[in-house]
Amino acid sequence: METRGAGLPRETEVKFRVADRDALEQRLRSLTALPGPTALERDLLLDDRNGSLRLRGAAVRIRETAGTAFLTFKGPKEIRRGVRSRVELETKVGDARMLGAFLAELGLQPVFRYEKRRTPWRFGDPARPLVVIDETPIGLFAEIEGSESEIRGLASELGVEESEFLPESYAALYFAARGEDPSLPADMVFP
Repeated sequence: METRGAGLPRETEVKFRVADRDALEQRLRSLTALPGPTALERDLLLDDRNGSLRLRGAAVRIRETAGTAFLTFKGPKEIRRGVRSRVELETKVGDARMLGAFLAELGLQPVFRYEKRRTPWRFGDPARPLVVIDETPIGLFAEIEGSESEIRGLASELGVEESEFLPESYAALYFAARGEDPSLPADMVFP
């Protein structure tokens, strides 16, 4: 019997493209959500030379944002009618460079860098999902994170159809964009 991941924290979310940021933000305000400060997030995905994590649908990421660094492990995702769920283990770390060197000694090396300017939107009721709006080098996206039922309910309130949910990660979206435009740089970073 497989017990890996049993009882561990899970991230459950949907991602979708945003065609009109002002309209989305007005709708969030009308639902009483308030924006937090926008922060630049710099993410670095790591893997071994065989791509073992990628091959099993997992990821290790170092994130730097607002002077803080985080180490994150993401397990293989399960997708149910467009909603993604996976084990997510995350911890704050003191020194991202030292952590990178530490992980290199364990055989993990950088494989992809990506950046986004993220604005969180929170509701007064903590049971409501978190919404983030992400400005990326390949466009504007939003994510809703919470329980599956709360995500679906809020997506409906925002006028986001299930058919608009994107199962891909930012890395997968960027690789697809690079397939269409090979002149894009190897990493998804702002100029």
